[in-house]
Amino acid sequence: MQGIRTFDRKRLIIFIIIPVVLGLAFIGIDQITKYFAARDKVNSTVIENFFYLSYSTNSGAGFSFLADKEWGQTLFKIITPFALVAFFAFYCFAVKKSYKWLAYSIVLIISGTIGNFIDRLLNSEVVDFLSFHFGSYIFPTFNVADICLTVGVIMLIVHFLFFDDNAVFKKKRKTENEGISESDIKEDENL
Repeated sequence: MQGIRTFDRKRLIIFIIIPVVLGLAFIGIDQITKYFAARDKVNSTVIENFFYLSYSTNSGAGFSFLADKEWGQTLFKIITPFALVAFFAFYCFAVKKSYKWLAYSIVLIISGTIGNFIDRLLNSEVVDFLSFHFGSYIFPTFNVADICLTVGVIMLIVHFLFFDDNAVFKKKRKTENEGISESDIKEDENL
């Protein structure tokens, strides 16, 4: 009985408490940094010819997608709650399957989505302030929520490529006898 309670506590900590704390922390960091960037209209050099803090706003999605369309903000405000519900359902699936990597990638995606959604609701545009220059190329300005979204999506892709039960690049277990199939091994394990 003690083993079951320990497992439940461990699952509660790994899949509920830590993700909620991390998610709230990322949203908080995103909102605090955006607040100061907007308040001070920050425009300073951190590393010459490479990294700048440069306040800007974006009424579109990533890379200013639909920024020039008046209906774009309305579309984002309508779609975002549905996307959040879908990602929460996906998170529940990850928890049920005990996929830690997938669960944490979804927490990052949800945090980033909420961070930018708060901006859209309050200001009808997203505050961006992190700017990187690579020679003459200037990467589009972004924020902490965008970092969460990007890292979350990369982790999601890695999960499906390497860690999922049906992962594309998952190592197959070697069998001693090549005549034994994977289904035979699974049947033996279930016995």
